[in-house]
Amino acid sequence: MAASSDVATIRLQRYLNMPLVQRCKEIAMLIDESSTTELQHVFSILIDSLFGITDNIGWGLHSITFKKNAQEYETLCNFLNPQGPVFSLCYKLLPDCYLKYNFPVSFLPAKIRLMLEEGVIPPFYLDKIRDDQSTRCVSALNMSPFEYYIFHFAYHLTNPWLQVQQQENVWINWETVYVQLAHCYLYHFLPRDNSPVLPIISPYIRKTPQRKLVQSPESKRMQTPRLLRTSILSPGSPTSTATVPQQQCLPQVWRSETVVQVFLDFWVEYIEDDKLCSPLSTSYPASVPRRHSIHSGEHIRLVRAFIKTLHEFANSATGDKSAMDELKRIILPSVQGKIYTFLRKAIHHWPLDSSFRLILEAWLSFIQPWRYFPSITYTKEGKSEEEERGKIHDPNRWMPFIAHNLLAYSAIFQQLLPRFMRTDLVAPKNALMLFRVTKVFSQPHLAKIICEIESHMDDVGLSRNRCVSTNQWASIVRQQISELEGPTYQYVPMFSMSTVSQVVCLLSIIKQAYLTATSLIDALEKKRKSRRFFLALWEFFYGEDYSSDDVSIEERRRVPIYLANAQQQLIEIFEIKVEDIPQVAIEADEEYHESILSTSFYHSQSQMDSSLDTSKPGVFVPIQKDRQTCQYIEYMGDPELQPIRSNECALLVRNFYKLCTYINVKYRHKITRMYHESGFFGNIYRQILQPPTKIVKLPKRTQNGLSCGYEERIPPRLSLRPLANYSLLVPIGLGSFITWFTNYGIFMFLGFVFIIWFIYIIIRAMLEPWTQSNRNTFRTNNTSFSMN
Repeated sequence: MAASSDVATIRLQRYLNMPLVQRCKEIAMLIDESSTTELQHVFSILIDSLFGITDNIGWGLHSITFKKNAQEYETLCNFLNPQGPVFSLCYKLLPDCYLKYNFPVSFLPAKIRLMLEEGVIPPFYLDKIRDDQSTRCVSALNMSPFEYYIFHFAYHLTNPWLQVQQQENVWINWETVYVQLAHCYLYHFLPRDNSPVLPIISPYIRKTPQRKLVQSPESKRMQTPRLLRTSILSPGSPTSTATVPQQQCLPQVWRSETVVQVFLDFWVEYIEDDKLCSPLSTSYPASVPRRHSIHSGEHIRLVRAFIKTLHEFANSATGDKSAMDELKRIILPSVQGKIYTFLRKAIHHWPLDSSFRLILEAWLSFIQPWRYFPSITYTKEGKSEEEERGKIHDPNRWMPFIAHNLLAYSAIFQQLLPRFMRTDLVAPKNALMLFRVTKVFSQPHLAKIICEIESHMDDVGLSRNRCVSTNQWASIVRQQISELEGPTYQYVPMFSMSTVSQVVCLLSIIKQAYLTATSLIDALEKKRKSRRFFLALWEFFYGEDYSSDDVSIEERRRVPIYLANAQQQLIEIFEIKVEDIPQVAIEADEEYHESILSTSFYHSQSQMDSSLDTSKPGVFVPIQKDRQTCQYIEYMGDPELQPIRSNECALLVRNFYKLCTYINVKYRHKITRMYHESGFFGNIYRQILQPPTKIVKLPKRTQNGLSCGYEERIPPRLSLRPLANYSLLVPIGLGSFITWFTNYGIFMFLGFVFIIWFIYIIIRAMLEPWTQSNRNTFRTNNTSFSMN
């Protein structure tokens, strides 16, 4: 048998060096043909290679997308889906209850690892602990094949080595194989149609060692308990429920419980930077890269998908007294505290940019469980159904959830108020985020439910005429506050005077943002109508109708609507009277207004006319989504040595540069005299030649340290690089082909193009005195603005 195991291992090692598609095909055949004994060692090698444990690279689950690698994407999804070859391998090895794989403690989440060091063992990990005989410390976790795969899959999202490799793409990298598989696992192991988890397997026996569980008051609040009671999960327990067949309970739910608990521990964990850098374990390798406290867009999207799936899973409970129904019933109370802590900390540390909508959407999904109720159907064609889906139709049905999660509504809403006061609400994405928050809280019944629950807390001192004070929810809310925020936390009611005063301040900011957005749209519309003919022609062909560096005019038009609705909804939520709002003179922010207009001016013109500000040549380039879609990148070196862009012909760029360098060096003084010549011919020369430019020589690292940076002035020069742009080459090539096909002659067409270009140069030369003075006036005003 040992020889056959070695043969299977050798085959696997050979397959791992093959291309991905062939690799998956061969390994699937190996799993199907080999025996359980042969596959025992193959499994651990396969998992280590798949998730990059051996080489810190893995199979590219975070980088392969359907758009870029369709074949590899489909192959990996089929290979790793819950009924694919890898899970088939897990289920083949599972019947051997003595077959265990060691999961390193250093891979565990920081809080779990710290608890194990302190001797506090969460119940979920109690049957997995493996002690080091010499140090009596936890050295690893013994896991079944299924658990070993799920733990590695969850850790793959937070693996610091892979975070380093994907730093540049963390905001756009969310349509990957990993995201697709995560959704697939959630849907499969948390069924919402009351179907069993397939395949149905024989009972899996867990051997729980007798161990003293050390607990302190603080550690009790930190630990993550097992979701289900031991009486449900342990067959043969004398205290188990008689209505549930013992041999059926565990196979029904243990895979679902494992997926929820592992994803919760690994994904829904937020550690601040100061705690991340502190050594939590002597066994934790010092060479491991440091994790970032700000999670990637992929991570936050999966947390939101996890929250939505939990709601749908919990809302599908039927009350049939089965083990799966028991899990559905208690799953949210078991995990909601950790979700709240994650969201609260993430919101507190998240930067002030448009990527905040990711964590905001996760929070809104958590506080709206009624959106994921199975009785409500939704189709994309019916907007009315979507509106109905977001409303509370039965207040009594959702009041217990809101009471048990009151902090997720009130505390986080109060946390968002100062943030929105500091946010640029004129930006469409930020205005939309504010509108979405106010829309959720303005729906019927929600504000009334929160007010009623708060009124039951005697120590809050909240008074509102429509609320009747009782003690129905007081103990629940107090316990929640004590567990999540600590006994010293002072709860501030959502409808208290301090919160209302903050809302009033926010209303003033919204009003100013509304006036600024309205005036900005008017100015952009006027400028759009007065644009030059050639700029309008450029936008006609290329469709780039922008109002600023990354926002279209259509998006700008929606901002006043969002802000007006948000203002009205806040007034209705907090029952604010118009006369209670301070009547101060609020005007549009002129500085912001002018800055957007100036940015829009440069963006619209720089792609067509690079001579507006050649002292700092730059370009608007698309960057990662969700944080910012466009950014102006300044190139401070020689403009002729800029990297070749995707819209340029590399061969022509290099040859034109050699030709121009030869001409500029040989006729340097003559070109300078021509450029500075006065009169009409000087105007023509200035339209053809590039103006003098200041470039920055950045400090460079040498053997003696860093060299000093300095500025260098490049004299006027000839540049043919614009002729290498595809936007020019394609029309010329197409025109040449048409004239050749119609027997007019290519040279006649090129001569006609040259004449049109020369006439354009003559017109620009004639208008140069007026355009130059107008441009200088604009730059002077812009400079004085920026200094203020």
